[in-house]
Amino acid sequence: MKKLYITRTAPNPRKALILLASKGIDVDDMDDVDVIDIDFAANEQMSEAFTQMNPMQTVPVLTLDDGTVLNDSQAVCEYLDRVYGERSVMGNDVVQRAQVCSMRRIAEFEVMYNLMLAFQHSHPSKAQRVEQVPEFVAPSIARAVKAMAYFETILESREYLVGEQLSFADIVLYLSLDFGKVLKINPNEQGENLARFYQKMNERFSIKNMAKAKPASVDD
Repeated sequence: MKKLYITRTAPNPRKALILLASKGIDVDDMDDVDVIDIDFAANEQMSEAFTQMNPMQTVPVLTLDDGTVLNDSQAVCEYLDRVYGERSVMGNDVVQRAQVCSMRRIAEFEVMYNLMLAFQHSHPSKAQRVEQVPEFVAPSIARAVKAMAYFETILESREYLVGEQLSFADIVLYLSLDFGKVLKINPNEQGENLARFYQKMNERFSIKNMAKAKPASVDD
């Protein structure tokens, strides 16, 4: 049995949950995947059992029947996209895959990464794991907001970032905007097109709509 280790509120594991949901798949109803919820508040990701499996102490992690361990969100999502469902969220041909990759990387590195950097250097919960430098916070937020303007322009005449269907790039941009709320950055105030995009995605993929915790032990 494959095992998918997640927490349902953090951006990176939510990528996998939303990817499957966008293909009409409920992660909790998959016959060959056992979903294991990791409680970050209880530091379960730092347990001996979890650390032995994934020394990075991060989620998502997908373990395969042959013992293969995928411990990067992009790798996990690539696998899930290719194995489950019919339509590829990563792109249906080589050109579209390249376009999705381009948009995804800009959203991830220019928006999400900078917001996460600001969070790591400002939030009390990260003080024990990161040598916080408060001076990083404001410039990181500014870079993220500047990049949001790029996507505001891209979405001016289209519903999704690439083509006519939701892609992985949309998932990453949505999660970036959603995470910004932790830093008091309102996704509905970054432009009319981004607000429309965020509201549409949030109606389907909000934490509240996607939450369906199923407790399990890391040692199972």
